[in-house]
Amino acid sequence: MNIYEQILAALKTKFQGVEDATLQRIASKKSEGVTDESKVNSIIEGISFHDVLTSYGDYRADGAQKTAISNYEKKYNIKDGKPVEETKPQQPQTPAPTPQPKPAEEVPAWAQSLIDSNKTLSEKLAAMDAKTKADIRYQQIDEVAKSFGIPEFAYKGKQIADDADLNQYFTDLKQEMQNSGFQFVKSPEEGNHEHQSEISSIAEQIEKGTKEIVEQNNK
Repeated sequence: MNIYEQILAALKTKFQGVEDATLQRIASKKSEGVTDESKVNSIIEGISFHDVLTSYGDYRADGAQKTAISNYEKKYNIKDGKPVEETKPQQPQTPAPTPQPKPAEEVPAWAQSLIDSNKTLSEKLAAMDAKTKADIRYQQIDEVAKSFGIPEFAYKGKQIADDADLNQYFTDLKQEMQNSGFQFVKSPEEGNHEHQSEISSIAEQIEKGTKEIVEQNNK
């Protein structure tokens, strides 16, 4: 180690806890012009804690003075006693362009074809299902109406709720028609309820046919 390093190391041992910057300033000052390593110990012995405090105080005072000078120069726009030339204002930087969102990736042709095919099939099945339900419901209405002896003109085109009790509906309708003077062979209470089992059989056949169509389309 050189003289400066030896003095600094000894100061750190002697004044533990003191900040390095203060000890470095002392070591730098005490090592100036010293070339004989044998004098290091006597130099260290001659440095007291008061010297450390003085060095620290001088540093603080020097820093305060520099700060005051710097503030004064900034206030009056001078440097080393001379006016500072005003610099041209910098041109504002052009803002970076806003990144545009990337377009959504296109769906491959084969995938789009499959999507369209499934959509078409779903629409066809939905239409078939609706027609099947309508056919079943009309068959039910027609069978029950015939069991009461009510002609088709009396109920065709009328809106009959899907959850309506057909026996009660046609009983009431037949009674209204009789009250209006229409002649029936059977009374309103003589509806042939045996047709209900036939209607259920027809509905089952239609449902079975619909399932077969769906299975063929899915193959």
